[in-house]
Amino acid sequence: MASKKPVDDGMMKVEHRLVSSIAAYPGNAKRHPQVQVDRIKASISQFGFSNPILVDGKGIVIAGHGRLQAAQEMGLKRVPVIKLSHLSEDQAKALRIADNSIAEAGTSWDPDMLEAELASLRAVKFDLEPLGLDAIELPDLEDIAAQPPPPRANRSKTTIFLSVKNADAEKARKTVAAALDRARIPHNL
Repeated sequence: MASKKPVDDGMMKVEHRLVSSIAAYPGNAKRHPQVQVDRIKASISQFGFSNPILVDGKGIVIAGHGRLQAAQEMGLKRVPVIKLSHLSEDQAKALRIADNSIAEAGTSWDPDMLEAELASLRAVKFDLEPLGLDAIELPDLEDIAAQPPPPRANRSKTTIFLSVKNADAEKARKTVAAALDRARIPHNL
């Protein structure tokens, strides 16, 4: 079946709707474990509800199932919503999948840029908990150790911060120590 061409009138409008008037899509294929919902709640508490829920013309969620669940658990009465009533039913189904798969496909973090941003937040004692840092996947340490060393700095020692789950701390320490040993870099691990 051919899909209707989306209409973009340039007037996307955020509405504040009652949470009770929004329905989760029963066929939603994306799972939201409680740990993720807890992170969303922490993010909403820290930054506000900065990412509206997308709904179809009937008020059924297209994107934002985790945000809706977080709002329900927080007891919020109203949330920001963008209504995409111009989408056909098939387009709404496709967007439900695309919204999650496009966000995950082929993306990665620049470890240097990420560390610089985190360092600036740590310097002002910013609460990093709502950022979901344990979900960030950085390159394998073996790949980093195989790269040529950077030019020597004009200092005798550099401190490197590594964020890992408590349960993985010893494994991470051994992995880092092994990578530094292979690269013949003295360390105190």
